[in-house]
Amino acid sequence: MSPHREEPQRPTDHAHPDSRRTFIAKLAAAGLLTTALSETGCTAKSSSQLHLACQTNAWPSTAGLENLIPVLGTLKALDFEGYETSFRNVQEAYSNPEPARAQLEEIGLTCAGVHVAGPDLYLPETGIPSLDFLRAIATGSAALGAEYLILSGRGVSDPNGELNKEALSRKISALKDVAHVCNDSGIKLAYHNHADDFLNNGAEVDAILSASERDQISVWFCVHNAEKADVPIGEYFASHYDSISGVHLTNILMDSDDEHRFDGNALVCEMQKSDWKGWLIIEEERTRSRPDWPQTPAIEASREHVRSVFGV
Repeated sequence: MSPHREEPQRPTDHAHPDSRRTFIAKLAAAGLLTTALSETGCTAKSSSQLHLACQTNAWPSTAGLENLIPVLGTLKALDFEGYETSFRNVQEAYSNPEPARAQLEEIGLTCAGVHVAGPDLYLPETGIPSLDFLRAIATGSAALGAEYLILSGRGVSDPNGELNKEALSRKISALKDVAHVCNDSGIKLAYHNHADDFLNNGAEVDAILSASERDQISVWFCVHNAEKADVPIGEYFASHYDSISGVHLTNILMDSDDEHRFDGNALVCEMQKSDWKGWLIIEEERTRSRPDWPQTPAIEASREHVRSVFGV
């Protein structure tokens, strides 16, 4: 798989980034962003090919279907098409998936993916959970109708972004084994980037993609983690869109004066140029001490922001 393609020429934007973000934020709040985007050759399409999901970890709950079901009902009412959730919320149903799947599908949402993450799960030699553990998650999640097994892992770069070649080779070999297990189980594998495995413009993820068969492993692209690794969002998407199956819009709205609202303009443009048809996933993972949490205002605000910017 070749994760790169030639970057098209773009007009130079001389505006200060903070001023531009403020301008975009005000337009979005005023409902005028579609007009502004059209002036740059991009629009928020009302008949978009994009699919919108929400990561359920915006709600703190004891793991299990009993707590997941009401959250999914809220997401349906907020006009989401699908959801992403932790394996801990659905693994109790793996031994008898048919009734659980019927209960989940009755809500009317698509399970975009079941996410596996946690440093306590990662093996020292591979940086991801064991194959036997992931086989159980893949098989059970596929039986519940999930489209993707979304896998996070530990990065193999030093703070300067220099790859540990031996560790990377072991990780790639393990990921290939997981991809085969997913394929046999009827579910697709997507690797979710964090900042530590996205240094040096995503060099580690590029190596994983290049060493894998086409469509064997895709990227669940987290823009928040990419920004923390100083990776340009629009440019990365433009050169990798055919390897990206989901885009995590994590903490995209300002929550304090020292944060910035995520500027989705460049990303919208690249999605439209490539006619990309993957999942957009809203995630709110910031401090859980604020008074309105775990109610829905943050999710509602993010959902409206995505509607105005991405047209979905």
